[in-house]
Amino acid sequence: MHEWFDRVIGSLLRHLDAETEHGLRRHMPFPARWDPFFTGGMSVADVYHYASQHFDFHRAQLTLAEAPTTRRAGTPDS
Repeated sequence: MHEWFDRVIGSLLRHLDAETEHGLRRHMPFPARWDPFFTGGMSVADVYHYASQHFDFHRAQLTLAEAPTTRRAGTPDS
């Protein structure tokens, strides 16, 4: 998976680097109901940004909350 991920990210970066300012501003309608990060219209730059928003959202879902650092009164030490 790590090698596949690196190839995909590398490809995206190469494509992004090749985009012009005009190309990044190209805009089209998007189905906002498909995903909470989609809007009714998105630019190419928005679509590139979507991937990081989507990743961060799922990373937060999978990240365990840290254990509390204080004990409640009356609980035994473990």
